Amino acid sequence: MIAAALLWTGCASRGPAPAPGPRVDRDLLPYLLPPSSGFAAPADDELLRRVDAAFHGKLLDGDGAGAEMVAAGALAADHSFAPADVLRGQARLVAGDVEGARAALAPVIARYPDYTAAQLAAARAAELAGDLAAAYGSYRRIASAQPLALERAGELHARAVATVAAQVEDAIARSRLDEARERLATLTEWAPQDQATLEASMGFARAAGDARAELTAVRGLLTSARSGDETLLERRGELELEVGQPSAAIEVFQELARRHPDVPRHADQVDLAKFRWRVSNLPGDVRRLVDAPELTRAELAVLLYWLVPGVRAAVVSEPHIASDIFDHPRRQEIMRVVNLQLMDLDETLRRFNPNWRVHRAQALRALERVLQRAQPQPACVAPIAGNPSPSREAACNVAAACGFLPEAADCLPDAGLSGADAASWIRRTGALLP
Repeated sequence: MIAAALLWTGCASRGPAPAPGPRVDRDLLPYLLPPSSGFAAPADDELLRRVDAAFHGKLLDGDGAGAEMVAAGALAADHSFAPADVLRGQARLVAGDVEGARAALAPVIARYPDYTAAQLAAARAAELAGDLAAAYGSYRRIASAQPLALERAGELHARAVATVAAQVEDAIARSRLDEARERLATLTEWAPQDQATLEASMGFARAAGDARAELTAVRGLLTSARSGDETLLERRGELELEVGQPSAAIEVFQELARRHPDVPRHADQVDLAKFRWRVSNLPGDVRRLVDAPELTRAELAVLLYWLVPGVRAAVVSEPHIASDIFDHPRRQEIMRVVNLQLMDLDETLRRFNPNWRVHRAQALRALERVLQRAQPQPACVAPIAGNPSPSREAACNVAAACGFLPEAADCLPDAGLSGADAASWIRRTGALLP
């Protein structure tokens, strides 16, 4: 009796056995959903019931190995059954095999990007692996359907954006532009107006030689994040001239000149912007000559007519006639330039030879004659004053003195002339005129 009483007392003192509870890490538990959660594709109901039962009856009870065995059986019945892959990935995650979990879940989230249970487990696995970009991407994908994913996406946003921006920068530095483009596309999807995105876009555009994309990024940065950055503002002006709006470039450079009146570069930039604005308003067929790789004599005459101040309005007192331009579509411009004695005729045959390649020396001589006609004459044309046809050496020296060339040795008098060089010299001529 005593022994029985003692036995009873001992049993009574221990009380009832505690109910078994989940043996999954408490921090991990919220990231585990039944494999059927969010799976919208057609599925075998029995297989789906089986993996969900294993999730509740084995996985959440800490039996990851048992859950993975059920997943393997389901995959043996249907190798493409995604919920079984999710259960297998979850089991590995519970067991602490983060990379194994990611490997099991990766093909599932690639096939079913809106699959809630798969994305939530994949996001947590990526986060535990230190891959914040992948984690944020998965959380973001299901944020509208899953409150925890929405919360975690908000918490990771800034770090994920900074991580991918750094990846873009690194890929550019290693000249892996395809990789940089891919990462930049992700960044643009996540945060199109973020400073990190705009700076990454600007860096990639520079590396790829895409001036239009760079201008878009620079405009975005100046709108808010770096509105006071004068280096960036000057770059915007350069890009507006190259591929944007010359009128906007005028405003940019005028503002810089106002802030820094002692910096000659800005005054020259204002002049260049105004010239480009004039070019942008020329007739299309004339405007295209500025981009020509090499000009003919007729084409130079056209640019002189349209771009040199005063040529179109000048009064001609002694008209000259060229016998080979009567049927030329540019005869008006050619005759005006010839009658102003800016370009010469073949005195023997009275021919202009409009289709011949123009030489640099001929262009320089024409512009020096423009400056000689000015009142007062710029000081740089003094060496050829009164001599409309100076020697080549003298003409090259004057061209260098007037700023058409860095130095006389760059003259190359017999070389051809591009439209861009002609436009640059014409702009310099306009700046020297009173």
